[in-house]
Parts: sequence; C-alpha cells; structure tokens
Amino acid sequence: MDWDPAEPTKRMIMHNAIKRVTLASLGLVFAHGLAVADSTLLRKVQTRYQQTGSFTARFVQIDQRVEVGERRAAGTVRYKRPGRMRWHYESPEEQLLVTDGETLWLYDPLLENVTIQRIERVAPGTMLAFLLGVGDLESDFRPRPQTQTLLNPPQGLVLELEPRREMVNLDFLQLEVHPQTSTLQAIVLVDGTGNIRTIRLENMKHEVELADREFVFEVTPDLEVIRPE
Repeated sequence: MDWDPAEPTKRMIMHNAIKRVTLASLGLVFAHGLAVADSTLLRKVQTRYQQTGSFTARFVQIDQRVEVGERRAAGTVRYKRPGRMRWHYESPEEQLLVTDGETLWLYDPLLENVTIQRIERVAPGTMLAFLLGVGDLESDFRPRPQTQTLLNPPQGLVLELEPRREMVNLDFLQLEVHPQTSTLQAIVLVDGTGNIRTIRLENMKHEVELADREFVFEVTPDLEVIRPE
C-alpha cells in the first residue's frame, strides 16, 4: 500500500484501516521432507509458550492483501508473562501497540492519536490470546493437514490450525516452530477473502528482565483518544 503525502485525508483513512487490521489480528507442513499434523505437537507448542516467562525479538511482518498487494513492516516485540506485550513498529511508519494484559493501546505518532480498548474485547479465542499467554490453542483451534504452502521455505515444523468456532477475520493459521524445542518462530494468519499476514520472529532472547512500566502507555493531553464501540 503506497502513501501519497499530497492526500492527507486518504492517508488518514489508510492508517485507520491498518489499525483495524492490526487490532483484529493482534491469531500441514513440509520441513526438510517432514509432514506434521499432530495434536501432540500442538500440545508441545502450548506447553513451551506457557513455560516462557519473557522474551524479546525482532519481527518482520508481511501483509499480502488481495486488492492492494504486498506491504512489509518491521520492528521489535517484547513479552512478559502474564499478558503483557509491546509491539513497536519501526517501518514503514512508526506505530506502537502496548498491552498490560487488561488494556490495549495503539499509538500512531503521525496522526497523534491513541486507540484504547479493553483486552477482553479483542483477545478471547484468538491468536492474540495465545500470544498474551492467556489463551489455550487446544481449546480454540484444531490441527489439520496442510492446505497451502505459505512459509516458503519453512525453517522448522509448521502446524496448520483452524478455529473451533467461526471468526470474522480468521479462516485458518499456520505456526512454524523449532523442531527440537517447539519454540514459536513464525505465524501466518489467513482470512476468508485470501488476505495473508505473516509475522516472523528473529533474534529471540528468552527469560530477559523487563520492567512492568514498558507495558503501560501514558496518554498525554495532546493526543486524540479513540475508544471503539
């Protein structure tokens, strides 16, 4: 999606559209000849993530949208159990998504506003709930044989999952995990219209010291506050 500085209204509409996609999505394989469709692997991924107290990583996000083509973003992510995450988008434009496990803030420096939602409105039964450490993959998703090769080439085992209940913004997802440790390496989310979002985690560091204040966003008087109904 290309930005046109000469069209500020269009730019604002596009930014808000990206916010909605980010909030909606903020959730078998061939890897060296291995095909995996196993509830046991799903259980291992859940257990490994539950045992993670904290981590930091860089991420690369690729959105492939049917109508607008490919868009790339990159930044850093920080996680601390229970339920705290900080996604700092550094490019192509800066954005910050922060949650303390109860409130979710999406800050847009360009538009000078912050969108605020209660986490229970966006997380239950989604991949976001799992990433926050409060969801259960086995309860919310079921494994199935791979229907598409979306991670090419894969760097680990890939597990394809479908929601146990219908979700507006998610048809199915794929998780790529380390074959020995079951550590999460990449997430692919596919909606019903064929839009694909891939998030790959790089340079992960586990059990790092993170301050609680990193997961709270301070709303200053100069910011417009948006509270979706």
